[in-house]
Amino acid sequence: MTDLRTLTQKMVVSIDFHGKHRAITSVDRIDMPITDRTRVTDALDFVRLQYPDLHLDERSVLVTVNHEVVPLHRPLQHNDTVSFLPHIGGG
Repeated sequence: MTDLRTLTQKMVVSIDFHGKHRAITSVDRIDMPITDRTRVTDALDFVRLQYPDLHLDERSVLVTVNHEVVPLHRPLQHNDTVSFLPHIGGG
C-alpha cells in the first residue's frame, strides 16, 4: 500500500551559496521545488531569477551536487544539495 504522505510530499533540493555569492544573496541556502525532470541547469535558471545581481555564467562557475562536480544536464533528486562555486582567481 502506498503511503499518502510520500505522494503529497514536495520534492526539493537545497542550493548553497559560498564566497561572494553568499555576500550578494545575504543567505547561506535556499530551497527549490523540483520534479522528476529537473536538471542542474534548471537550478541555475532558478537562482538567476531569484538573484539577478549574481550574474551566474555557466562558463565561470563550478557546479557541484552533493560535493561532486557535475555537468549542467545532470538530473536532480529530492534532497540533493547544489552549489555554484564562484571563480577564485589570483595573481
